[in-house]
Amino acid sequence: MSTSLRFIHCGDLHLGSPFEDIMITDERWKRIIGKAPVRAFQKIVQAAIDKQVHAVLIAGDVYTSATHNLTAQLDYVRLLHKLGQHGIQVFAVHGNHDPLDAWKAKIPLPPNVHVFSAEQVERIPLLIDGEERAEIYGRSYAHSEERDNLAREYIRREDDHYAIGLMHTQVGGENSTYAPCTLNGLKDSGMDYWALGHVHTPQVLQEKPWIVYCGSPQGLDCTETGVHGCYYAEVGPYGTTSLQFIDTSIVRWESISVPIDTIESVSEIREAVRLAKEKIRKEIGRPTFLTVNFTGSGSMYKVINNDEAVQYWIDSWREEEQGKYAFVMVERVRNMARPKINQEERSKLPDMVGDYLNVSDKIDGLPQEEKLQMLREILEKRPEFERLGTYGRHISDDRLLEAFEKAKWLGMQRLLEDRRG
Repeated sequence: MSTSLRFIHCGDLHLGSPFEDIMITDERWKRIIGKAPVRAFQKIVQAAIDKQVHAVLIAGDVYTSATHNLTAQLDYVRLLHKLGQHGIQVFAVHGNHDPLDAWKAKIPLPPNVHVFSAEQVERIPLLIDGEERAEIYGRSYAHSEERDNLAREYIRREDDHYAIGLMHTQVGGENSTYAPCTLNGLKDSGMDYWALGHVHTPQVLQEKPWIVYCGSPQGLDCTETGVHGCYYAEVGPYGTTSLQFIDTSIVRWESISVPIDTIESVSEIREAVRLAKEKIRKEIGRPTFLTVNFTGSGSMYKVINNDEAVQYWIDSWREEEQGKYAFVMVERVRNMARPKINQEERSKLPDMVGDYLNVSDKIDGLPQEEKLQMLREILEKRPEFERLGTYGRHISDDRLLEAFEKAKWLGMQRLLEDRRG
């Protein structure tokens, strides 16, 4: 290539996805937060215009088809037209949330947009000033599940200038339903740059060749903490590539840990959270939804197990944010702490509490796989299990281990209270 190539790699836009169960104290922010994914994509479009890129690559999941959100699709097409007005080409694949067989309105896309077929990998030249400067390879999902390793079909041609593979996939997920592939398989294709979608956290898996997850432009819930955005790439005359991450999120989701080891009063708890909120406000400087995790062991363990007290704190913390532009809204409080007790010594006593701790210690001491198997068997034997439905059958290993850890200490606390009663 004799001149540079500039493009933006984005994906997992999830336009129209609602933020569920969020308490907003300010009406103006209800309007903004409600369209945060669209506003994040607007930032991408503006960045593409400002940087005068030649192309925007969209790696799947433009919207969430289950919501059938017509407004989101209209917003999407409007922004694609805006890119076209500035001579910017758009290349897009569909993923598991917006497969080609999903419902979508019959809204024609502008001529600057190419959506890749679901039948086979297509190779589309990227023209700059009438000259072919790069080649984009891509294939969309036909259905919400794609069990085939699509990466095997991406094969660079010898006469390619700069080959880009655009794919929605789960790298390393052998039994995944999201076009599973391997890192070695991506390297063997000969692509210069893999523009991947599906994982919502930005990740550069490798630099030679570039294998990149762009992440999502906007975190959608409390599990998607940290920065979100897209990658801006510049390719030099000899194929050297440099990447710049662009933060496009309108709202941030964050999580903090508040150790209770040295906290002895409710006022100290509230002050610790207040200081943490101010630190986040200073560092992030934009609306933030916050999860507070109480950790450690201390005398306040029983207090933070009181649902009424915790809800009172949450309400008061939210009231403090009224009218603030860069609010830090406490959305969740999780008790990951332990009672202030010498577990080893307490387990030696010949009573119900001691027996309880000895049983939980035995489970804790099992190899990880055996421990998870036992916990799942215990869960499935409970009469309440069927009421959990799909959630119960698909609960993650991490969530199961977390539930066990919390239940162990809560159960011990309840037994101690019963004895005292």
